[in-house]
Amino acid sequence: MNPVHPAPMITRDQRGDAVATAALAIVRRALVEGVPVTRESFAQEASFALGGSPEDALRHVDDVAQRLGISSLSDPGDPLCA
Repeated sequence: MNPVHPAPMITRDQRGDAVATAALAIVRRALVEGVPVTRESFAQEASFALGGSPEDALRHVDDVAQRLGISSLSDPGDPLCA
């Protein structure tokens, strides 16, 4: 019988790297492909990079942004930030 192993915890550095990956992917698409930057597209990209829901991903993005001295990215009226 195989014991159940919990998913490994993501470290602060890994989370920062995942957020940077998502941000750079969005910026690249905007600059190279002309794709508009939207909250939804960033949430999807961050969700993929962080391996969670779009809502959780945006919370992680907000945490990293605030740690770096960037004002909150949250919009209280946005359902993705609730």
